Amino acid sequence: MDKLYNIFKNIKFSRDGEIEEKIYEDEGVKVFRTMSLDQVTGFYDQEELEIVFLLKGKAQIEYEDGRRLDLGEGDSLAIRPHEIHRVSWQEKAVWLCIFKK
Repeated sequence: MDKLYNIFKNIKFSRDGEIEEKIYEDEGVKVFRTMSLDQVTGFYDQEELEIVFLLKGKAQIEYEDGRRLDLGEGDSLAIRPHEIHRVSWQEKAVWLCIFKK
């Protein structure tokens, strides 16, 4: 039986850190909703392709080479494997993150 999930319900934020919820995962893909109040992340060096959608809020992605991209509601971004990046600031951000394994 399929589980119905509403991406816009039960949004919550924490000053203690990002809140991540797994929506779906199988051998080829994983999908998460991440809710971030104002957290800054460390740099990520990931094996998978990640496609992020900023559903609510504002954020900035910073790459290891210094490039920065400002994201607003509705923006999406494909982050290639080993494209080292971090979230350098965010403001009540709700992300949908899709990883292709």
